Amino acid sequence: MAFFTKIFFRYLFLRLLVPFAVVLCACSLLWILADLYGNLDDFLEHKIRITKILYFYSLQIPSILVQVLPATIMISTLWTLISLNRRSELVAFQSGGLAPIWLFSPFLVFALIWMVILAIDLYGLAPASQVTRDRVLAQVKGQDAKSNVFLNLPYIDSVHRRVWFFQSLDTKNNKARGVEILLRDADGHDTKKYFAQKGEWDGEFWKLSGVREIVFGVDGAMQDQKTYEEFDLPDITTPPAQLSLIVSDAEELTVPRLAEYIATSTSSEDNLAKYRTEWWYRVLYPVSLIILMLFALLQGSRNDRRSPVGGIAWAVVVLLLYIVFMNFFMALGRHNRLPPFISVAAMELVFGAIGLHLLALSNGWYWQLLETGRRWQAQWMEDRTDRTDRTDGTDKDDVA
Repeated sequence: MAFFTKIFFRYLFLRLLVPFAVVLCACSLLWILADLYGNLDDFLEHKIRITKILYFYSLQIPSILVQVLPATIMISTLWTLISLNRRSELVAFQSGGLAPIWLFSPFLVFALIWMVILAIDLYGLAPASQVTRDRVLAQVKGQDAKSNVFLNLPYIDSVHRRVWFFQSLDTKNNKARGVEILLRDADGHDTKKYFAQKGEWDGEFWKLSGVREIVFGVDGAMQDQKTYEEFDLPDITTPPAQLSLIVSDAEELTVPRLAEYIATSTSSEDNLAKYRTEWWYRVLYPVSLIILMLFALLQGSRNDRRSPVGGIAWAVVVLLLYIVFMNFFMALGRHNRLPPFISVAAMELVFGAIGLHLLALSNGWYWQLLETGRRWQAQWMEDRTDRTDRTDGTDKDDVA
């Protein structure tokens, strides 16, 4: 704890705050302007007041943070280090005996704090923000924005060989209208089909009312038909919330809902791949703050006379490459071309290894590690020799 109260640590930590706040506001404003350009026609057509528009974008703050935090951390770190270099403050710190690893520590701690904030944001706030955004846009356009009612919803249960269809499914009240359930055998042949005016989930299984049951023969022709006022289906235990997840985009689900869907879904592996990839993205994406900061520390700590504009341009190129390759590998994961974990972790590992390697070369950390290893080896050999000499001396005394 005493280390974090040292003057140099507080000085560098506070020096980073102002550039970070400026860049965060600038990046957020650019994001809002780009989004406003896409929605401006709808706002003007429906005569939305400016207060409503401000409210709409205030709801997007969690989603905006996800988009702009990596760029903000990278650019603000580079900005701070270039400013310190122009005044020769970094040289003064190093001349005073401050090793680069301790010089970088305030920046890394700053990134760790925002990593935690970003992880919390991705856990539930950002997905909820996306859902709210879609709902408000639907209201702006005069559309129905009920989040718990799904219309014309199909659902394929490949494990239990069932095909569902709902004209209306209310996941809040666990009720449905216009229910169709088709049952199939292991060979894919239709065996039974239920048409129901209403359906209700009682917490354990589905209960239907106004039911017509059709039984199919081996050849697929209708063999029998019955009607019931009430009909229980104790073997069909798929809850409404599970059925509705099939139409929810992976980006709109919180981490617990993603985990629930992955654990209980009966969808195909191709469909599950995008949900698994999104789950790993939520877990690993905050690490990108540290990875991109490594490149900013590398470029910003240079003591040559290159233009600061060149350093910022270099950082922007690295950032764009990171985004492009990350989206490329995640697309492979979402379409089940790569394992979800590999598709997300690949870029973190590759860019992290490159950034750490270049930073180590720039600051001579490899030579320091080699020298430290040699000192430890020499000390170990010396201690071993001393123990051997003491043991030999004890043996000679015993013989005498």
